[in-house]
Amino acid sequence: MKTFHVSEHQLLMDLPQKVTFGTKRKIVGLSTAVTPYYATLQLGECVRINNGGVVPDGADTVVPFKDVALNDEYNEEKCIEIESDLTEGCHIREKGSEAKAGDVLLKDGHNLDSISIGLLHALGVSQIEIYKRPRVCVMSIENGSNNDKVNGNFNRSQLMALFQIHGFKATDAGSSMNTVCDIEEKLKVAANFACVIVISGGEGHIQRTARKFKMIFVIENVSSHPGNFSFAYGNIDEKPVVLCMFPQDPRPSWIGANLFILPFLRAIEGRAIKTNMKWKSKLTKNIPSSDTTVLLRTRSEYLNGRLYSTPLTNEDFLGANSILEIPANCCLSAGDIVEVLIAEPL
Repeated sequence: MKTFHVSEHQLLMDLPQKVTFGTKRKIVGLSTAVTPYYATLQLGECVRINNGGVVPDGADTVVPFKDVALNDEYNEEKCIEIESDLTEGCHIREKGSEAKAGDVLLKDGHNLDSISIGLLHALGVSQIEIYKRPRVCVMSIENGSNNDKVNGNFNRSQLMALFQIHGFKATDAGSSMNTVCDIEEKLKVAANFACVIVISGGEGHIQRTARKFKMIFVIENVSSHPGNFSFAYGNIDEKPVVLCMFPQDPRPSWIGANLFILPFLRAIEGRAIKTNMKWKSKLTKNIPSSDTTVLLRTRSEYLNGRLYSTPLTNEDFLGANSILEIPANCCLSAGDIVEVLIAEPL
C-alpha cells in the first residue's frame, strides 16, 4: 500500500540546504500530532508529516505532496525530489500564531462548548469565571372565577414562550388559590426548580407571603399604566430566590417581563447587552394623550425598507413584538417618528 496520500501527508524538509527545484531528500520517518518524530533531521533528510503534525528539530519548511516526485535512488518511496522553489517557513504554522496579543478570542457571555474549552486549554487558561443559566418558574393566582382561570392560563403560556424564545428554560408552576397558605406551598415547590419565580395576580397575598419568608423588596407597588409591579429577593426553604410579581392582565405582564425580567435574567447569566434595542419607527395610528406615562404594546414590521409600528388595543392579546413609551400629556399622530423597544426578533 502506498504511504504517500495527498489527503493525509505532506513532506517536511530540512534547511540548512536551500530548497529549490531538483533538491533531493531521503525519507527517514513520519511525524504526526500524536506521534512526533523526535530525532533531529540531518542534512539531506526529510520526514512525512500529517496536517497538524509536530515539526521536528532541524526542519523549517513543508513541501506539499503535489510538489515532489518519488525517486528510487534509495529504493521506492525512500527519497523525494523537489519540483518547486520554496522559501524558509513555507506551510508551517507557528505555535501561538492563531491569534495576536490583544485579540479577543472569547467575549463575555459566550456559551461554553467543547471548541471554546479546547481553546482555553490551548491558551493555558485553567480558571475562568462562569455564570449558570438561570431557570424560571411561572405561576398564576386565581380567585376561582372563570375569567381569572382563563387569564392565568394564557398569561403563563405567553410568559413561558417569551422566556424560551430568549434562551431561558421556563417551567410551568401552574396556578394557586389566592390564599397565603396555598401560595406559600406553591412557592416552596417552585423554589426547587428555579431561582426566578414570576407570579401574575393576587398581588396582596403574594406580598404578605413574601414578607412571611422575610424577603426583601427592592421594587414595591411601582405604579405604571397599565399595571403595578413588585420585586423581592430572599430565601425559600434556604434556596435563594427572586420573586417577580405582575398583574393578572396578560398585557401589562408581557410589558413587565420585557422591561424587567429579561434584562435581569441576562445580567445574572453574565450576558452583556451592548446594542441599542430602541429603533426609530413610523407610527401608523394616532395616540391620544394621557395624564400619566403609558407603556403601549406595538406590532413593528418592515415595509419597503422602513420600520412601521402599530399600537395594539386592549382586545389585541397577540402580535406584540415591541414597546412604545408615551410621556404624560403627549399625543402622537400617524406618521410621527418614535423610538420603540424591540422585544422579539422582527
